[in-house]
Amino acid sequence: MPAHTEGLQNVLANIRAIIPTETAKMNIKLAAAGVIVETAVKNQASLTDHTLKQLADMGHPYSRRYGSGTGPHGDDSLVHSQSGKLLANIEKNENLNTIHSVVEVGVSEDKVPYIKDLITGIKQRPRNFIGKAFRNSLGEIITTTQGR
Repeated sequence: MPAHTEGLQNVLANIRAIIPTETAKMNIKLAAAGVIVETAVKNQASLTDHTLKQLADMGHPYSRRYGSGTGPHGDDSLVHSQSGKLLANIEKNENLNTIHSVVEVGVSEDKVPYIKDLITGIKQRPRNFIGKAFRNSLGEIITTTQGR
C-alpha cells in the first residue's frame, strides 16, 4: 500500500497566506530593535560634561599613552560630544521587505571622517561606542524581537 497524504495543498495554501502577515510582524519588531540600538548608540556618544579644553587640561585622557579605562569616566566606550557632528550623523537605515530585512545603525565615514580612528584607535585609544551600545542593548533587542 503506497503512502498517501491528503490536504497537503490546503496546508501549503494556508502557509502561503500567513507569510505576509508574519513577515510584517517581524519587520515591525526589527524596526523597533533598530530604534533601541540607535538610541543606545546616541547615548554612548553624547557626553557633554567636559569641553575639549577641559580634556586637554586633563592631559588628553583618551590618548594612546594612557591605559584603557583611565579617562574621566573609566569607560572607553563613552564619547564626548563637542561639535555635535558625530551625534548628528548617527543613522539608522532600514530595508524591510518580505525576502531579506536589514536594519543598520552606524556613522558614515564620508560624513564623519574621524569615525574609523575613534572606533579603532589609530591616533587615540579605541572607543567602540557602537559595539558597546549594541552589547548593552542586546537583552532589550531580544525581548523586543521575541515579543516578550
